[in-house]
Amino acid sequence: MLTRRDIIIKWSSYGAVSLLLLFLCALTLRDVRVLGVNLFLPPLLVGVVASVEDTRAGVLYALVCGVLCDMTVAGTFPCVYTLSFTAAALCCSLLAKSVLQPGVLCSLAVTALTFFFVDALNMLALFFRDRAPFSAMLSLALRETAASCLLLIVCHPVLLWLHRKFTL
Repeated sequence: MLTRRDIIIKWSSYGAVSLLLLFLCALTLRDVRVLGVNLFLPPLLVGVVASVEDTRAGVLYALVCGVLCDMTVAGTFPCVYTLSFTAAALCCSLLAKSVLQPGVLCSLAVTALTFFFVDALNMLALFFRDRAPFSAMLSLALRETAASCLLLIVCHPVLLWLHRKFTL
């Protein structure tokens, strides 16, 4: 069992590493387009952290990431990232604890699930607001998920190392 001090250090470290990864991604990969889409890092962070941490802690991390994304990234409607990240973290945590074995494939699956939640809410909003065609939205969502999952090469080892650092 971690003490209060250890918990504060642990989640401060997660926050600092997350901000560092986001900063490095924005610094180096901001204008990089893979498969015609930009890379989007926050769903990877939410998925991987939710899969390795306890359910409550993973959902709280996702809630904070969602609020920060809603404040800094334009969404299709207010609170889209807060809602989708929180719901995705809950599902990812439960999936990782009961169905999937920890590892790269688990991180890949929970990342894809997190993108599914984000893209599903965005697609619903665009469909009802603009009557956007489903095939175009699905193509964009699949390309964004596939391209962004390439960032797991960096995110998975870093977040897994950080998790192991604080696991007794």
